[in-house]
Parts: sequence; C-alpha cells; structure tokens
Amino acid sequence: MSVSQNYFAPSIFLNHGGGPLPVLGEKHNLEIAQSLKNVSRIVDLKHLKAIILVTAHREEDVVTISAGEHHDLLYDYSNYPPVSYTYKYNAPGDPILAGKIRDAFEKANISSKLDTERGWDHGVFIPMMLINPSADIPIIQLSILKNQDAEQHYKIGEVLYQFRKEGVAIFGSGLSYHNMKEFRKFNSAEDVDGIVNQNFDNFLNEVCTGDLENRKKILEWQNQPEALECHPLGEADHLMPLIVTAGAGGSQPGKKIFDSIYRDKFKITGYIWDKK
Repeated sequence: MSVSQNYFAPSIFLNHGGGPLPVLGEKHNLEIAQSLKNVSRIVDLKHLKAIILVTAHREEDVVTISAGEHHDLLYDYSNYPPVSYTYKYNAPGDPILAGKIRDAFEKANISSKLDTERGWDHGVFIPMMLINPSADIPIIQLSILKNQDAEQHYKIGEVLYQFRKEGVAIFGSGLSYHNMKEFRKFNSAEDVDGIVNQNFDNFLNEVCTGDLENRKKILEWQNQPEALECHPLGEADHLMPLIVTAGAGGSQPGKKIFDSIYRDKFKITGYIWDKK
C-alpha cells in the first residue's frame, strides 16, 4: 500500500447497521452494506496512513485507545448465524500512533488510557470488512464515554482533527437513529405509517452540512424535536461517534454521503468532512 504524506484524510460518520447483518446480506441492511462498500469510492484508501475508528460499542469512563500491534475480534452480538462468529479482520494496530493520540488528549486535558488487550468490537470489524476487505490499513479503536456528554465528545473530535493532516482518517461508527425499543417493534411485519424521525434527521442534516457555527448546534441535540425518541436519554451511544466526527470536521461544511429509510420507518444518514 502506497501512503501519501500529503494526503488530508477525511472525517466520516458511518451507519454500521444491526450486528453482523450488513455482512450477512440481510435485506434491511443491504443499503447500509452498499454504503459501506462505497466508502472506497469516496475516500482514497490507498493514501491513508491509518484509521482512528470511534465505536458506539465501547463505552468507558475515560477515552480508551487500542494500542496493540494486533487485536482479536470481539463478537459482541448474540443469536446470529454461526458463520458470524468466525469472521476475521486482521488489520494491524499502530502502537506508536496510539501513543501520539494519548499525548494529544493529555495536552488537551482529556483523560485517556491505552489498551493492548481488548478485542475490536463489531462496530469496528463489521463496517471495515465491507470498506476495506484487504485489511491492510492500521486501525486504532477509540471508545466513547459512558457519560454521553455531547460537548466532551465534540472536544474529542477537535483533538483528533490534527491527525487528519497526517493522512489518518477519523471514522465514527454508529447509527443516526438508534432506539432499540422501536427497532424491536418492527422485527415482524407491521403496517408502515411514515418515517418517525424526519424532523430530527433534518436537524442532523442542517448541522452536519452547515458552517462551523451551525455545526456546533449539535451540542444541543437533546433539545430538538424527536431527539429523545431517536436516541433515548442514556442510550445515545450510537449518536456519540457522529458528534466526534463532527468535532473532527474542521472549519468547512460537511456533505451527506448516505440517505436511507431503515426498515421502511427510520431515516438514517451519513456524512463526510473532507476539507481542511
């Protein structure tokens, strides 16, 4: 893999779907799977030095950074076909980069720690199996915080921005709509009576594609119409990676790169910030 020292890497928010379903080809996750495959058309992967991947599926008291030369996979889902527990994704880690990230957080007075032991969860390996099957780009998994504090997550992103200048992409892996109670209602066939989260999706689109002043309104997400129906209080883990990637977006507006109606009911969208 050829790495360009001058490549300014993007910050991207990815919708990773339900468990291993995008890789399994489950019908409701087909558009999500295709959007993940399309990342290689949007991002010049061969020029990436590494990927910092912020996962909704690891919450910690302090920002936790994967720092091993290699990490096994953590199959943190249940009741799926046996094949989904045999998946492999052998991308390397990058202990030196992990140390630099920790140093950057320390300078910004953000508590963090390195972890060489825990495996990469499905918020990491499921999207990456589709984005880069060759697994030849080093990955640093980054946790979100248990407190789900929007301002702190945005500041984490602001710190990560500097690594984009070195060819390191920031990937946020979550879902722009994530209410498990509502998802369970639609696991079986039911009448569909329209999109349930159009107002909140409009808000996300406004802040993510707006100027920097507009983008910072994402810190007030809880006050928006439908917000707590989309991400219930204390259960907003899948929104936090979006807030981190928005914080890492730099001064220019982002662009929508994915737009889908999940299970015919829930609007989900993805965004990229690829300008300095």
